[in-house]
Amino acid sequence: MSNKERLENNTESSGGNTNNLLYKKIACFTKKAHELSTLCDAQLGIVIFSPSEEILWPTENQAKERFENYLSFDWDTRKLNLETQENSLDKKMKAQEKNIIKMEQENEEKKMELLFNEVINGKSYLELDARELKGMIKLIALNKTKVDECKKQLQEEDQPIKDNDNNIEEKNDSIPKNNYV
Repeated sequence: MSNKERLENNTESSGGNTNNLLYKKIACFTKKAHELSTLCDAQLGIVIFSPSEEILWPTENQAKERFENYLSFDWDTRKLNLETQENSLDKKMKAQEKNIIKMEQENEEKKMELLFNEVINGKSYLELDARELKGMIKLIALNKTKVDECKKQLQEEDQPIKDNDNNIEEKNDSIPKNNYV
């Protein structure tokens, strides 16, 4: 009898409620392992020790073969492919921290833009505290650099047009002018 048949029989039997729940969870676990194995094209093997028996998935021979295959790799190779829960959570936490810092900076920029608009609309700059004034100075410096970049781009775009205009005038100089008009 295969492990799958044994699990199905045990979940359907009217044995102890604890055993029934255990076998249901094991059946669910093996189903998820099968899905993962199919989706990731990975060879998975499961070994479960319970007080009454040992459960191997997908079959006893395949589970043993996969476990021996895993053990045949040297420790350094296995360690490269092994990621601990702690490392995974650390990576996620660092990514979230970067995201939070970025959002805080964007939030501060928006606050300064609103404050700048209030000052433009008549709020006295004397009412601002030191942090707000520093933020306003940064905002003005940022806007100044943006304006300078736009000015530079416009000058670069305007330069070829002026060169073309000069070339047209030079060409017009070479054409004899009609004095009849």
